[in-house]
Amino acid sequence: MNNGSQKAKDKYLKEKVDTFVLRVPKGEKEIIQQYAQSIGKSLNSYIVELIKADVPGLSAAAKKEESAPARRSSLPSFLD
Repeated sequence: MNNGSQKAKDKYLKEKVDTFVLRVPKGEKEIIQQYAQSIGKSLNSYIVELIKADVPGLSAAAKKEESAPARRSSLPSFLD
């Protein structure tokens, strides 16, 4: 990744994405990751989907954000 695209990625992440660490017992990450892949999702998108389905009001906020004009991004798929 060249320096310009790295800066763009860093700016996007700073402005649009919150990050937190999720800890699971040794070996479970691989199991969850394989399951997510088996249903055609990244580990991140699978976990985010589960959280959105469980937390009241979170889906409404996501739908509001999705209705904003689409912005083409060249960011990696782990950000989906």
